[in-house]
Amino acid sequence: MKWIFWFFVVNFISVIALMKGVISGENSFVGIIVAFTAWGLFIRAIVASQEKKKKAKNREQMLDEYLKQQLRK
Repeated sequence: MKWIFWFFVVNFISVIALMKGVISGENSFVGIIVAFTAWGLFIRAIVASQEKKKKAKNREQMLDEYLKQQLRK
């Protein structure tokens, strides 16, 4: 649910940055850089979260296997 909030925040930041770059006209690269940086950080946070969940799941499976082995002894 928090990702939806951050998605809208990133959308807002990138739209404002791109519009500022278009309106100012003299240096639109700053707006483009800000917009793509915001999206890059957003995607990086999502990927890191997925990796953290995957590691936790692997750890839990390893612990389950270890406990099963201990019960068999």
